[in-house]
Amino acid sequence: MRHIRIIHKLRTLVALLVFAGMLAAGYSLWWANQTGLPDSWRTEIEKALAGRGLHADIQGLRYWPFKGVQADEVVIYGDETRQRVLARVKEVVMDIDRTKLARGQVRVERLDLKGGSLSLPADPLDPQSKVLEVKNASGRLLMPGGRRFEVIGAKGEVNGIQLEFEALILGYRQRPSGTDLENEQARANRRKQLTRVIDLLEPWQFDAAAPPVIRLRVEGDLDDPKTVRADVFVKSGPLEHGGVLLKKIEAKGEMRGRLLVLDSLHLEDEGGALSGRMEYDMNDRSGRFEANSNLELPVLLKEFDAPGWLDQVSFQARPVVSTQGEFKWPENAKPSIHVMGHLMAENLRFQGHSASKVETDVSWNGENAFLDNLVVTRPDGTLRGKLLAKPGNVRYDLATNLRKGVWRGFFDQHPLGKILDDFTDRDDTTVNAHVFGRFDPADPHDWSTKGEVRVTHMAYKGTPFREAEVKLDLNHDYLDFYDGKVEFDYANYAMRKEFGGPMTGRAKAESVRWDSAPGTLTLKGIEGDFWPAPVLRCFLPKVADHLEQYRFHTPPKLSGGGVIGLFERGAGKTDFRVNGSTQGQVTYEFVGKDLLLSGLKTKVQVKPHSTEIRDLSFDLFDGPMRGKFDILPTEGDHTKVKGELDWTRLSLPELSGACGFEKKAKGFVTGRIEFEHQGEAAAAGLSGDGLIALEDGEMFSVPIFGPLSPVLSAVLANRKAGFQEAKDAFCTFNVKEGVLRTDDFLTTTPSLVFTGDATADLNRSTLDMTIRMNARGLFGIITLPLKPFYGLFQFRGTGPIKEPKWDNVMFTSPPESQNERLLAPPRARDVKGMESP
Repeated sequence: MRHIRIIHKLRTLVALLVFAGMLAAGYSLWWANQTGLPDSWRTEIEKALAGRGLHADIQGLRYWPFKGVQADEVVIYGDETRQRVLARVKEVVMDIDRTKLARGQVRVERLDLKGGSLSLPADPLDPQSKVLEVKNASGRLLMPGGRRFEVIGAKGEVNGIQLEFEALILGYRQRPSGTDLENEQARANRRKQLTRVIDLLEPWQFDAAAPPVIRLRVEGDLDDPKTVRADVFVKSGPLEHGGVLLKKIEAKGEMRGRLLVLDSLHLEDEGGALSGRMEYDMNDRSGRFEANSNLELPVLLKEFDAPGWLDQVSFQARPVVSTQGEFKWPENAKPSIHVMGHLMAENLRFQGHSASKVETDVSWNGENAFLDNLVVTRPDGTLRGKLLAKPGNVRYDLATNLRKGVWRGFFDQHPLGKILDDFTDRDDTTVNAHVFGRFDPADPHDWSTKGEVRVTHMAYKGTPFREAEVKLDLNHDYLDFYDGKVEFDYANYAMRKEFGGPMTGRAKAESVRWDSAPGTLTLKGIEGDFWPAPVLRCFLPKVADHLEQYRFHTPPKLSGGGVIGLFERGAGKTDFRVNGSTQGQVTYEFVGKDLLLSGLKTKVQVKPHSTEIRDLSFDLFDGPMRGKFDILPTEGDHTKVKGELDWTRLSLPELSGACGFEKKAKGFVTGRIEFEHQGEAAAAGLSGDGLIALEDGEMFSVPIFGPLSPVLSAVLANRKAGFQEAKDAFCTFNVKEGVLRTDDFLTTTPSLVFTGDATADLNRSTLDMTIRMNARGLFGIITLPLKPFYGLFQFRGTGPIKEPKWDNVMFTSPPESQNERLLAPPRARDVKGMESP
């Protein structure tokens, strides 16, 4: 019995000892976890990790039954110098081989991280440097021995992006420590790498409920990068970066050594997608890609800092792009890109202009853009060519049949824009142009273009033409149009309708050049058969107004050239010369009467303040006429014409018919006049001096003197008296404001002398004339009963010029200029000697 009690007490004692031991162990464990395991343990574990290639400093250790040793505040270094910090970990659980630990050896076989965090500073020595934070990190690192490492189920979050990582690798071999310079270079390189990753991740925004997922699986020997292979998979829901909104991203590929290959890359936005592949060499930081896309292109161009002029491009429909290219991501610089491919876009707008379709081959290096095989299609035509856009310089080579309305707005700040505004087109207008040149989008003065243009059925400043073609060399300082040809359209020209004539006229020009600085328009080698007034109206409207008075029945043959001064700076520089001739007829209104000229030839010189007509010759009333005159400006819009004309043996029947006389007489008229005409009135503005002679006619059958014949017959008591033999006559005259005066009219026969003075009002077409007659010989005897004025008679005619009324009136003393001629014995006179040279 006593034995049994002793056993019971021993059991109780053992239980108490066990309990006390457990309490002591628990207290010791609690105390150790509070104060940390001995430093000797920490040192041994650090040595064990270093033996596996992991150089770390451990702040403290704890031991958790059934879990293992927990290391707190772990700093992991890149090598044994502990100069380069790779990561900071708050808590790591380690599995230590207990059998070896019992023999005093520490061997770490596994590291577990769950719900922890990694802090990867860009510069460990700079507390202000950027830090790549990996949150909610978990995973297991197995270290079975040697350099072999295996990462299983590693996960974490970087700025909300989910990372999944697995690896089966051989770690770095132990190497001698690097020099201070090498360590510093390594630290700087790491800083750049981490900073670039942080900068790349920071701008992205995404839905926290569907974050991006990056999955990596790595295999290989870290000491031999060529053997390292990593499978990469990226997947994401909606992402937004700098205005670029992507609905979905999927990428799948692998990394061999330093080469990353994405065999499959798929992006989607709200209405389009991109699919392609990419290769990236991490050694020289370059890569290449190929893709097909109909993503929202303007947003992407803005994101890649495309040329500023592309900001003015808007796409009403998504463009379709097929591209391939290369890119580089150099140190301390933005990535550069070189894209080549094909673009097709519908319903595009640029600077307020639209195109139904644009298609082109594209090459772009992030700074310069080259468009080749460019085709822009609109309902009214197409544009084809190529274009190279560099900062501050755009070069182009284009062919188009688009009409001028399309280009309105492109040249508003250029002189060419003003020229285009002077053209008008119509429904059947056609354009074919080929131009090449350059311009600076930021400087409206820096541009040039060359080429050739052919157009049909247009008008320039109201002058219509059927067809025109010209070569051009243009820039801000001058506009040179050369080798030009034009066919004018006279279908609706009033002069053609009035007189008939051809429906078209042709002209060609060696050069028409506008120079901005002097303000001059220089024309060279102008020639052709065309009506001059419509053409000159484009440049010299006042001269054109005067030329309209010469109503050419058919287009004259013209040639000329010179300088025309335009605007204030060009004033005083005009010197333009034209030679003209026509085999057709010309109607010209003179003193209210239409004259029909033929065979007209002349030379015209336009000066700053006058227009000179020289070497003028034409036929009128079956006789030649010559002349010259100047057209001078006056106050208001009127002009003054000053010059001289002479004529030789004009047909008196033709002249009297043109003046509207019913009775026509035979004979010829010769004379000249120096005149001045001012204002719009036909006769009232006419002044001048001249002379006129009648040859080989019947003086008193002339319409003006016809009514005088019966009066003379009555006086001489003979209807067939000798006055009928008056075949020649002569007088000088003066015209002032349309009123013609003469006081030396003279005609003779063998027996009679006639002198006269007259006033003819051309404005009213009235005549007041006095004729004095001296009858000698037989007629003098007949008149003896009329002494003391025997042989002297006087007649006066008044009334309309066409048919004045003549009366026998009392004889009065003649003007002094008539005395000698009237009272001298009659003799034959040769009026031909009085003709002007």
